[in-house]
Amino acid sequence: MKFCSNCSNPMEQIIPDDDNRLRDVCTSCGYIDYQNPKNIVGVIASFNEKILLCKRNTEPRKNYWTVPAGFMENNESLMDGAKREAFEEVGIKDYDASLFMIYSVPHISQVHFYFYTELKNMNTNIGPEINKVDFFSFDEIPWEKIAFNSIAVLISKFFEIGSKNAKKQTFNLTFSKERTGK
Repeated sequence: MKFCSNCSNPMEQIIPDDDNRLRDVCTSCGYIDYQNPKNIVGVIASFNEKILLCKRNTEPRKNYWTVPAGFMENNESLMDGAKREAFEEVGIKDYDASLFMIYSVPHISQVHFYFYTELKNMNTNIGPEINKVDFFSFDEIPWEKIAFNSIAVLISKFFEIGSKNAKKQTFNLTFSKERTGK
């Protein structure tokens, strides 16, 4: 940040008193611009032991498969954000969900929160960010076309423990340079 959002004066990168990291600090009013991780929220949904995947209609990774997920908005809870994304992208709503996986990606300052739900049917309604929805068993997953490492890890963990245990377990993982999946 070059100029202060409060007073428009120049910002300088310094370590503020009682801190241990470089921050953008206003040289005039003392405002500190804290840059914090972005939260990604999403839903891994299953029906009859198959998971719902959606094909992205936007960059990055257009035409690659993912779960309904996106950036959390201000003034919403993790669950509200995940449910909003699932509704906007694939039209699923009115379901119970439990936290299934927390996935930290420190090198891009993101923390992903994925909730698990077991769907009552396969009804979907594709939103503009998605161009296709399908349900896959483990052997049907298009591993080479999975959009992001976090999604490959999420899918692998889900099939490793199964839908019954997915309701009861939460995983807390951190990004590894090696891609996980089949």
